Amino acid sequence: MKTSKLFLISLISLFSLFSSLSCNRESVNDGVHTFRIYATNDLHGRFFDSLFTDKGAQRVHPYSLASVYNYVKDSRISHGEKGVILIDVGDHLQGDNSAFYFNYIDTNSVHIFSKIVNFMKYDAVVVGNHDIESGHPVYDKIVKEMDAPYLAANALDEKSGTPYFLPYTILVRDGVKIAVIGMTNPNIPKWLSPELWKGIRFEEMVPSIEYWIDKIRTKESPHIVIAAIHGGLGEEETYTPENPARYIARNIKGLDIVFASHDHKSTAEKIYNGEDSVWLFEGGSRASFLSSAIVNLSFSDGEVVSKCIEGEIIPMKDIPGDSQYLDNFRDDFLKVKSFTNQFVGTLNNRISTRSAYFGPSEYIDMIHTLQLVKSKAEISFVAPLSFDVTIEAGNLNFQDLLNIYPYENQLYVIEMEGVEIKNYLEFSYSKWVNKMDKREENLLHLSSSGLGERSRFKNVFFNFDSAAGLIYEVNVTKDEGDMVSILSMADGTPFDPKRRYRVALSSYRANGGGDLLEQGAGISKDEMESRVVERLSDIRELIYQYLKENGSLTATKLNHWRIVPEEFIKEAAKRDFKTLFGVDIE
Repeated sequence: MKTSKLFLISLISLFSLFSSLSCNRESVNDGVHTFRIYATNDLHGRFFDSLFTDKGAQRVHPYSLASVYNYVKDSRISHGEKGVILIDVGDHLQGDNSAFYFNYIDTNSVHIFSKIVNFMKYDAVVVGNHDIESGHPVYDKIVKEMDAPYLAANALDEKSGTPYFLPYTILVRDGVKIAVIGMTNPNIPKWLSPELWKGIRFEEMVPSIEYWIDKIRTKESPHIVIAAIHGGLGEEETYTPENPARYIARNIKGLDIVFASHDHKSTAEKIYNGEDSVWLFEGGSRASFLSSAIVNLSFSDGEVVSKCIEGEIIPMKDIPGDSQYLDNFRDDFLKVKSFTNQFVGTLNNRISTRSAYFGPSEYIDMIHTLQLVKSKAEISFVAPLSFDVTIEAGNLNFQDLLNIYPYENQLYVIEMEGVEIKNYLEFSYSKWVNKMDKREENLLHLSSSGLGERSRFKNVFFNFDSAAGLIYEVNVTKDEGDMVSILSMADGTPFDPKRRYRVALSSYRANGGGDLLEQGAGISKDEMESRVVERLSDIRELIYQYLKENGSLTATKLNHWRIVPEEFIKEAAKRDFKTLFGVDIE
């Protein structure tokens, strides 16, 4: 009875919210109404410009949310509070110690992100996949703390079938109604452990957004409709669930603006949908750009007679952090800084991700070794999770741990047959190692644009898995699907394609992330859960535990694999290293 009452009250509250927004109409004065609509995306905890560390000279980021606030505050002063709208498009609760601290260390205080949303007067916030990664205790708490609505129309309560978060919000400015529909990434079940999204079902964006556009246009009669989606750009003609933004802008009618996110790319472009041009924006990541749409609506007799939208992405690197913002969050900053600078152990040798794309590296093999020891698995899969990170030998603090392993992935152990392991590796290397017919060709699949960390490669680097526990070669002169030759197990015993092995890998990969299990190994999504034989702690936590138990850590190169023929690829490796990092190979 009590549960039914609470459910009824929730429905009444939700209905009342929508009804008040719908019925509380203001008449719109004739003339031109101008709005500046700004959006941030993929902040990943970049709330401050500081790295929090006391090591060496003061180290700062070139931009942060403090820069965004500086710009938006000036815009509100120049154009009026009603003339400015601010939206965030997801992935704000992961990636920096400022988020980690309030996610898992200080869980009683109001979350730093909630405080910032309220201080900056965000009008709407969208749920990203990394926000779900923080777990129910975090994002359920955020919902209650923020003044802005938390949006994800395609995240449905499994029991009721209604949106778990709010599906949309209507912003009313001088009678002008602006609808903002929020969508999270439907691939969350492929990437995250089920307990993190327990009770939620995720729909693909296209059918969900079509449904909500029709519903909103019928019920709310908005003058502008915005889709704020936590999905990447993709292509206009090809629909992909993870990166559908261009497809949505091109193929779904009824939208004026699409704010994209997730793939950390940067764009401000117009896409023709057969009836009108739709503006599409994405502002990189970590507050590097602010997406900006200027909307001019001309009204006559209360109706829109003309609509003009112009847009750009505004770089934040030359915008200083706002002093009022920084002063307001000074106490929170100091809490995070104190936590970050705690000594956790010593790294005995320098490690870098740079060499990981060309062969075994101390960095990746350090994670391999940890995974194999902690799980007692026979084989380990690991990919570089940061494009270009170097950790110098010396004392480590919590910031260093975050740099070493930036995601909250658990260590899983699954069972795989030998042939599946071979096919998994073939799929992985096909995404980053090129088939070379001539020595003058690239060794790696590089992007011609070369813009942004993720865009240096044709495919995302955090899906470039190598293995440990096996001795194998990757031959670049052979065709895709036939490049990997597994010579033996690491201890010299034969590798059996028909035998099942215990394999250690991240929860992201074990749940289907990167498609290596499904498209590579040929293990269906429905079968993945049954393959899991053990779940261990968060991988960063395992590194921390090792340091606390042993005091120090030496990263040792295992040399379990190599790219061949070595003389054939030698000069290509040098060229590609210079292309990627701007310096000669180390």
